[in-house]
Amino acid sequence: NVANEVAMGRMCESTLACDYGNDEVNERTRQIFDERLNFRVARIGDVAGAEACGALKNVIALGAGFIDGLKLGGNTKAALLRVGLLEMAKFCKIFFEGVESGTFMESCGMADLITTCYGGRNRKCAEVFAKLRLQDGSSDTFDPEECNRLWSKIENDMLNGQKLQGTPACKEVYLLLESRGLLESFPLFRTIYEVSFLGKGVASITEGIVVMDRQINGTLIVSKL
Repeated sequence: NVANEVAMGRMCESTLACDYGNDEVNERTRQIFDERLNFRVARIGDVAGAEACGALKNVIALGAGFIDGLKLGGNTKAALLRVGLLEMAKFCKIFFEGVESGTFMESCGMADLITTCYGGRNRKCAEVFAKLRLQDGSSDTFDPEECNRLWSKIENDMLNGQKLQGTPACKEVYLLLESRGLLESFPLFRTIYEVSFLGKGVASITEGIVVMDRQINGTLIVSKL
């Protein structure tokens, strides 16, 4: 959820991830937070999955901001969200035991991803990052130091003391995938990092949006947006 909308009393839903080994305690805990009119809480037992979704969606939101900065429109962003949710699920299944597939359809998964990619600070700052690089006219020649300086400037100028979550999470995800030799299996995470920190052209964000994987006569065919 976007916090200011919760504070304004607008209807929203949320996921409480906990498991105390007792159904009565679990339900009483959920009821502490649940307010049926405006703040509707569902409980799941998948704590690791919910926490991982909370971090990974901020990485995808950077990509959504790049899409907005390029003015590519709703179809492209929808494709990015679809691929982003799949990569989030794949990442969690690889690195966390016991993650449940249903978690990604909960508010902490798909709904939080959508909200963050349309209204969150990470998307907003990434849009500015993309526009400034395009305005500078050197979007294909930024070096890593320039990228880091630009992120710091945007964060200081726009967030009034708050911090970006997507940029540090993006670095952690990339390093972890790189250490396991898995970057090719996560083209969107990889491309978001390359645009954010290696100076790759902002327009290359679409290279990470794989819209179809299928096999023809045993050969894997990968199509990109």
